[in-house]
Amino acid sequence: MIKDMSNQEVSDRVEILHKKHYIWLLQAATNITKNKEEAQDLISDLYLYLLQKGNIAIYYDDSYNLMYCYRFLQTRWINKINKSKKLSVVGMDDEFEMEDNEYDIDKDIKLMKAYELVEKELVRLSKTRMWPKAKLFQLYYDNDDTMIEVARKIGISKSTTFISIKKIREHLKEIIDNPFKEQ
Repeated sequence: MIKDMSNQEVSDRVEILHKKHYIWLLQAATNITKNKEEAQDLISDLYLYLLQKGNIAIYYDDSYNLMYCYRFLQTRWINKINKSKKLSVVGMDDEFEMEDNEYDIDKDIKLMKAYELVEKELVRLSKTRMWPKAKLFQLYYDNDDTMIEVARKIGISKSTTFISIKKIREHLKEIIDNPFKEQ
């Protein structure tokens, strides 16, 4: 079994890795991140990962495979950069200022009316020949499931699910005013 190693052996290997190769890891991580503090964080992540996994496939001699460690540092850094790009807001300075906007009661009322109209229309459609599509849309609309998850739960194809949901969306767009459109 690959992951069934004693905690003592794993911690000994991580300790040996630190003693023998910390400077090399720090240089490699600094080369990747261009920042010494970020590099130290990456090495900490590496040590934590190795302690948690205990995978003998990445052992080498009395420590770990250094190329694996290097690739781990690269991958972890790329993932961190990609994650920060997703979370960053364009044009935002270091300081964040909230605008004082009044609560738009009319917009909130329009939103609630649109929601109620969607619910009523789905109930009405469930009594017509479009009932399978309406039920499918309701499963998708009322839950946090993706279309693929809805298709798997019901046992139908993804394309059938997509087409059915798309048809109901188009139908709802025709009969209900979108409260998010500026008029």
